[in-house]
This record gives sequence, structure tokens and C-alpha cells, in this order.
Amino acid sequence: MVNGMRVTWEEETNAILQREKERVRLLESERAEIDIELAKLKEYISALEKILEFNKQQRSIKRNGIGIFDPEKFLKQSVKDSLLDIAAKNDGLLVVNDAVTILVEAKVFTDRDHARNSIYSNIYHYKKYFGKERPGIYRLRSTKEIPLPLNT
Repeated sequence: MVNGMRVTWEEETNAILQREKERVRLLESERAEIDIELAKLKEYISALEKILEFNKQQRSIKRNGIGIFDPEKFLKQSVKDSLLDIAAKNDGLLVVNDAVTILVEAKVFTDRDHARNSIYSNIYHYKKYFGKERPGIYRLRSTKEIPLPLNT
């Protein structure tokens, strides 16, 4: 009752209708704001992906005849796996001088002597993976027997 008068069903229903229309208007307004925020976030994600890809391209090591290497990957894996990666990209051939240069550029080693010694040590230790072609050049043995590192 309003001022002693009764509210009719129609008036009550109209009041509910107006309240629900207002809720819809508010939700649509919120959705528009969310859509704008979502578009900004997608644009930001895209920009971050482009930055990461650009950075990866900038820091990659390019070696003529062998390919392009990601130094970040070499820092996360063993020397043996790095040598397997290098040889795999060079049709199974591991040239020690190239491997030394690549691993020093990737900052796995600080100097060439240490890199060379470690590479020869790994080749000797994992001789089941590498066969000697001639001094300083080794070939991967049958790839069926060799579990190559992931993401080569």
C-alpha cells in the first residue's frame, strides 16, 4: 500500500521490469568495459610475443652452413646435448672448431680452450654417439641408437 492505496499487479510488474531493464543496462555497460579491457590485454599479449620473438632473433647465433642456434637453449642443457644439436643441424657432422665458436658465442664457455677441452672430453666420454672422421671432425653414429635432445 502506498499512502493507503494498494499497488496493483501491473504497477508492481512494471516496477520489476524497470529494475531488470536497469540491471541489463548496467551489465551491458560492464560488458563494454570488459570488451575494451580484453582488447587492450590481447594487444599487450601480442606485443609481448613480438618482443620475445625479436629478442630471440637478435640473440640467435648464425653459423654459415650449419644454421641458427638459440644460445638460451645451450645454457639449459648439457654439453653432450648441445653437441648432438649442433651435429644434427649439420647433417650429422660435428666440426669441433664450429662447436667451440658456437658454444663460446652462446656463453656456455668463457674461453675457447676450455670449450675445446670440454668438447673433446664429451666426445671421448660419449664415443658411442660420435665416430671420428678425421682430426677435429666427428660424425653422429646411427640416429636410431641416439636419443637426440628435444626441440632440435
